[in-house]
Amino acid sequence: MTMETRIDGIAVLDHGGEGPDVVLLHGANRTALDWDPVRPHLSGLRLVAMDLRGHGRSASVSSYEWEDHLADVDAVVRALGLRRPWLVGHSLGGMIAVRYAASRDCAGVVDLDGFGGGVSTLYPGLTPQEVRERRAEQIALYAGAPALTDPGQVEARARATAERFGWDAESEAARARRAEGRPLPGELPALMAPLEGYDLFAEVRGLCVPVLLVSGARTPDLDHLPQHIQELTEALVRGIGRELTALPDRVGVVRLESAGHMVHLDEPAWVGKLIREFVGPSGN
Repeated sequence: MTMETRIDGIAVLDHGGEGPDVVLLHGANRTALDWDPVRPHLSGLRLVAMDLRGHGRSASVSSYEWEDHLADVDAVVRALGLRRPWLVGHSLGGMIAVRYAASRDCAGVVDLDGFGGGVSTLYPGLTPQEVRERRAEQIALYAGAPALTDPGQVEARARATAERFGWDAESEAARARRAEGRPLPGELPALMAPLEGYDLFAEVRGLCVPVLLVSGARTPDLDHLPQHIQELTEALVRGIGRELTALPDRVGVVRLESAGHMVHLDEPAWVGKLIREFVGPSGN
């Protein structure tokens, strides 16, 4: 039975369960309900999902620094008495999980397609100046999008997205209702600011706990973007692929050919199986 609570302004869904403690962290502009399609495939684990600060039913904030996110996870872990939890995150949530493992005590990390993009070395073929300029333009492009706050329109768009990608429509609609249009597009620069200069792959190499990185290998749809922003994204995809290949053998790497960036929604059963087998029945 799921229990919802609020801990220091953070909305938390405690799904219970027997087994190793696992904290689930969603990506930017998503909510804790992102994990609903995956949870049926995570038997044998005690699952806790949280809305990141400024998302879903968590409190509105003005700061999205790494330490703010980590302090939120700390508060949830303490309040629920979690024992050396595993951290599982998607996109921004995956980076938060890695950052947590670098400075806190946890059992291990699963990062689902959360690889950043804040260092110019991840963009082969582009100069550092080109990367800076194009990233700034990309963020400004998304930040300038009109805010969609009408509940009916938000839910309709969520259902259309689910139909397009083959996701569970009811789950996606519930997530959209929970998000209530937050965070607003104008908050994107503050949300993305901590990624600038952050090298996730360097941090992963320094971790002392088990790490599994899961990459969605399907080519993203870029036709709606300006050409130079398409080139930026294509370079990032190449750079991430190169970095994943170069990681030491002790870092687990899985590429899902049938999934894109939203790996946990594209292939919830596969992702659930990967997480369950990686954590294992004696993960703690």
